[in-house]
Amino acid sequence: RQPFLLETSRAGVFAAGDVRSDSVKRVASAVGEGAMAIQFVHEYLKEM
Repeated sequence: RQPFLLETSRAGVFAAGDVRSDSVKRVASAVGEGAMAIQFVHEYLKEM
C-alpha cells in the first residue's frame, strides 16, 4: 500500500512537528500536523 501522509518509512509510525524533515518549526503547524496524524493513525488501524 502507499504510505499515509506523515507516515515514516516504518509502517504504522507517524511523525509530526519538529521531528519531521523540512518542518517549519512553528507550534501551530505542529499542532495541525498532530491532528492530521491522529486521523491517519485511525485509518491505519482500520486496515489492520
